[in-house]
Amino acid sequence: MRLTAEALDGVFEGLARDAAEGRTALSALAIGDDRGLVRKGVAGSDALPRRGRPSIDADSLFFLASVTKPIFATAFMQLVEDGRVELDAPVARWLPEFDTPEKRAVTVRHLLSHTSGVPDALPEVIRRERPSAARLTRLALQAPLDFEPGSRWQYSSSTFYLLGLIAERVSGMAAGPFLKQRLLDPLGMRDTAFDPRRRRRTIVPVHGVGADNAIKRWFLLRFVVALAHPGGGLWGTLDDLVRFGSSLLAPRRVGQRWMPLAPETIELMGSDHAGGVPGASSTTEDDVRPVRHGLAWGKPTLNAEVPGSPRVIDHGGATGTRLWIDPDARLVFVYFTNQWAGQREPEFNALYGVYRAMGVSLPERAERSTDVRPVGA
Repeated sequence: MRLTAEALDGVFEGLARDAAEGRTALSALAIGDDRGLVRKGVAGSDALPRRGRPSIDADSLFFLASVTKPIFATAFMQLVEDGRVELDAPVARWLPEFDTPEKRAVTVRHLLSHTSGVPDALPEVIRRERPSAARLTRLALQAPLDFEPGSRWQYSSSTFYLLGLIAERVSGMAAGPFLKQRLLDPLGMRDTAFDPRRRRRTIVPVHGVGADNAIKRWFLLRFVVALAHPGGGLWGTLDDLVRFGSSLLAPRRVGQRWMPLAPETIELMGSDHAGGVPGASSTTEDDVRPVRHGLAWGKPTLNAEVPGSPRVIDHGGATGTRLWIDPDARLVFVYFTNQWAGQREPEFNALYGVYRAMGVSLPERAERSTDVRPVGA
């Protein structure tokens, strides 16, 4: 069934209840379909007006963290459609610095599906050293592989520095301008950017990263902006994420090309490219299991018993963000918080509530599950 704003009353009441009962200090939720936004809202004590602090509302800018990945990858796949990048070509074709005997088998498809073996930069190293984007890119280029390409699944944000460098060498534009020109501007995602400081929106601070005073937050924001990480550096709004999700459900012809991508390319990105190779959950590294993963998209319904069709694509972020798209249900689900590595229960409550509002019968296990990923941040 097609959702109406009224049908979602219970979902947004639940959002407010989770906030009132202390399960989240701030959560923002938007539901859309192939035609655009259906309803959005924000709840939590952090959204209440306070002296000396800008008001946080459903139009504020949230740090998307790793939800950046499928957004950047969508722009990157335009280069594949244009015939300028090949998914199964070696990465070394565009990055000769990557041309070592060990790495010649690594393909673009491996980078996008987290099966390359390229290790991720350790969070403690990033926090301690505050490395530049150039240094993180060099580390991704130079680090020995953790395993033979295609033999395992291992989540790695560092691969997106390599994808960004490929895009730069093919297009002649750095990752930020490339993304803006190829995707954000054409879709009207006016508030989504690597640097939120020029937007006339409240920037929502992230708690839990050791930057809970204004000075520390300013330095951290400057560091994140300088990184412009194509795998985790975007800020955005509920409206823009719904706009992006809706565009994937209903791509449109613009001149000689599709925007954002041709339907068959969108379907390709949402297909399983990991093939059930062993991989560890991002939350429990010793929990090794077969993993299904798309090109920069998680495949939650193929990895766990959760509501949704087999065609669901999603991605989460360490700041409590989630973009969930169910093509069969024509559903776009966007959830934001401002808490690093916070609890996910309110997000799952909202997601399950949306499916209930659509008349979907949820299996008992799904009602209890809080594992909609073993993939992503």
